[in-house]
Amino acid sequence: MDAEILKKLLNKSGELLSRRAFSRAELRQKLATLADETHVESVLDRLEEQNLLNDADYAYNFALNRIRFKGWGPSKVRASLLQRQVAPQIVEAELSKVENELIGERPLMEYMRKYCGSHWPPTNPRDIQKLILHLRRRGFDKERILDALREKIPAASLQPFETGE
Repeated sequence: MDAEILKKLLNKSGELLSRRAFSRAELRQKLATLADETHVESVLDRLEEQNLLNDADYAYNFALNRIRFKGWGPSKVRASLLQRQVAPQIVEAELSKVENELIGERPLMEYMRKYCGSHWPPTNPRDIQKLILHLRRRGFDKERILDALREKIPAASLQPFETGE
């Protein structure tokens, strides 16, 4: 009976992992309806031994994709990975690795150009404020946003946002 349950869990795991990557906790939730916790944990351990399930790889690829292609900031990526129950030390390590890797690419600047479209760079205070608020919701901290904007927007236009006036 145990061998049958394990085979069923491995098949379901393979089916799920063939579609997309999962964190260990996400896959555990998916498999929890099929068998008890001990069977599920043994299958998860087996998948990790075979390197088919790896939270560090998952966190790295998730962070890289969201930052490079979807315009997410580090804090939004961090929160999303923690919500997926990836261990905090793995999240921080992989997020640091991605940020170091992307130093020359400047994904924030690319995202701002794409978001603003033909209105890049924003010229009036209302558009600048709208962009800053949008980027804050995307997970970028204020200093990183202002550093990027300083390259394209005159200092006089940014002064009210830097001083809080």
